[in-house]
Amino acid sequence: MAMNFFDHQEVARRNTGRLVILFSLAVVCIIAALYSLVAVVRLGEYEGNFFQFDTLGIVTGVVLLMGTLIFLVKVSSLVRGGGVGVAEAVGAMEVNPATGDPGERMYINVVEEMAIASGVPVPGIYIMPDEATINAFAAGYSPREAVVAVTRGCIDQLNRDELQGVVAHEFSHIFNGDMRLNIRLIGVLSTILCLAYLGYILIRIAGESGRSRNKEGAGAAAGFFVFGLGLLLIGSVGHFFAGLIKAAVSRQREFLADSSAVQFTRNPDGIGGALRKIGGFGDEALDNAKANEISHMCFSNITSGFFSFSTHPPLAKRIARIEGLPLDAIGPGDGPGGGALPAGAAGLAGDSAPAAKAAGKKKLVRARPDDVVASTGSVSAAGLENAAKMVEGIPAALSEAVRHPFTAMALSYLLVLPEEKEERSQLVESSLKEVISPAELHEVVLLERHMSELDPIYRLALLEMSSPALRLLTRGQAREFLGRIEAIVQLDKRVDFREFCFLIVVESCVYSAGRLRRKSKKRYKAISKLKTDFSLILSSLAKAGEEDEQKRQAAFEKAREDLADDLVVEYVPGRITGAELKRSIGKLSRSSATIRRKLLSACSQSILADGVVEVAEAELLRSFAHAIDVPLPPFLGTPGED
Repeated sequence: MAMNFFDHQEVARRNTGRLVILFSLAVVCIIAALYSLVAVVRLGEYEGNFFQFDTLGIVTGVVLLMGTLIFLVKVSSLVRGGGVGVAEAVGAMEVNPATGDPGERMYINVVEEMAIASGVPVPGIYIMPDEATINAFAAGYSPREAVVAVTRGCIDQLNRDELQGVVAHEFSHIFNGDMRLNIRLIGVLSTILCLAYLGYILIRIAGESGRSRNKEGAGAAAGFFVFGLGLLLIGSVGHFFAGLIKAAVSRQREFLADSSAVQFTRNPDGIGGALRKIGGFGDEALDNAKANEISHMCFSNITSGFFSFSTHPPLAKRIARIEGLPLDAIGPGDGPGGGALPAGAAGLAGDSAPAAKAAGKKKLVRARPDDVVASTGSVSAAGLENAAKMVEGIPAALSEAVRHPFTAMALSYLLVLPEEKEERSQLVESSLKEVISPAELHEVVLLERHMSELDPIYRLALLEMSSPALRLLTRGQAREFLGRIEAIVQLDKRVDFREFCFLIVVESCVYSAGRLRRKSKKRYKAISKLKTDFSLILSSLAKAGEEDEQKRQAAFEKAREDLADDLVVEYVPGRITGAELKRSIGKLSRSSATIRRKLLSACSQSILADGVVEVAEAELLRSFAHAIDVPLPPFLGTPGED
């Protein structure tokens, strides 16, 4: 049975436990080696006795204190910088959303389609312009703040199917919880390699001091050199464990990401062909000083050396698994192979037809509540096909608008306005001019003419596509833009649940992780502490999906029944304020994966109780999933009409 987003988060948590065990073993060995060095130096003080308990205590305390500080500083800097920080550290540059380069344009389209099909804002799209080899990586601390980076070699040497396979592989790492583990792994590696770095520094100091002509300077230089050499030798223990840990944590995850890429695309020739092209000239290192630090994150091996364990399985084994061929039949570099087609991810609709076309009647989607949770963090071949048709079906003027920050802002204003043309046009002609500048209003009026051509099911996808352009805003521009968005959703004197969730999506497009999650570092692992928040959110959702009060309470009851074994929730009558929603969604977005699974299941039961959901309700559920940091693909069930 295929795993969903929440299952993968649990596996990632267990992998973190294994990382802790290996890290602890490395620290014990380093303490033992460093103690041996210091104890030998102090033998004279202890009359030749090697067993020195006070020395052991001092060494242990120093190593643990230094290790903890280095780990915390490194991880906090990576978390603060996000995927962008990692990408820029290796010389990657963000691709201009409006680029005219055909290869970069293809790369952007592939990433957009994958993001839309999986239900996440389009991640940061980066390229390593000076790297001619074929490689890629995904970085970030959560799906909402991820970036995808590929080498120039990927753009120049891979065809569209192969590039899609590589990007699908990296999206698998995004959903499987691998990125967060990778960030922690970089912190661990920095910690256990610190002694080697310190030894190198002492040897350099010795070299500088050795130039002194007096005996004291020469003696100090000799002391620095000997102790530095000892630390460097002890650091080799760190190098050994660093390679061992990277290999132990990474290799099996690469097989999983390869398998997921085939499931996502239903095309083993894509990722298989990319691996064969890599095999044509062998693994090559990235031309970057930080390459070793991120080697476990890359699509294929990039480092080698005495203590460098392979972070990836052999290419032949990966290709054989992907293409369903015997290992001895694989000849790297001889072009894409065939192989049996593995079963694809089911998604919300399996292999169903694309979304309904625009029509005057109310469009419906058929889906089952259980399919919603099962589809999280996955992409189906039908979903990718549907995403490609979405991108193709968006009016050209709106599609072009998402490429530039100014027009992307104007489009965002339109998308958070009411969906009904008459109400939207009235606000554009009257109240909107009080919130935005004349230049923005002019652009909004131009874009509004094309909104009637946009199928409602594409609205959220269009907002997701604007992410790269909106992230180009300066900090001040972003703050002012979000202030205008908040003012726009209040033009009708109320903020309903749909508007509030769309506001959260816009925030995540601009700030990646979003302000709600970053306002507090507190995490919630006990569902009992979130009873009020569950009640508020489920009541708001029921009210947003139904006009009749009796139907609202019936929808809420479905959610209550789904949660019966874990939590007793109560329907909240009357108006629920935006401040209450913001507080509750902020807390729920910081809850454990298990709690968010239960919340999403309850929400799905409420909205999909009769198995049929309006497009507006489907997109409401998807936008809420965005708000709690759960990637939920578009509803691809068999479309119908009233």
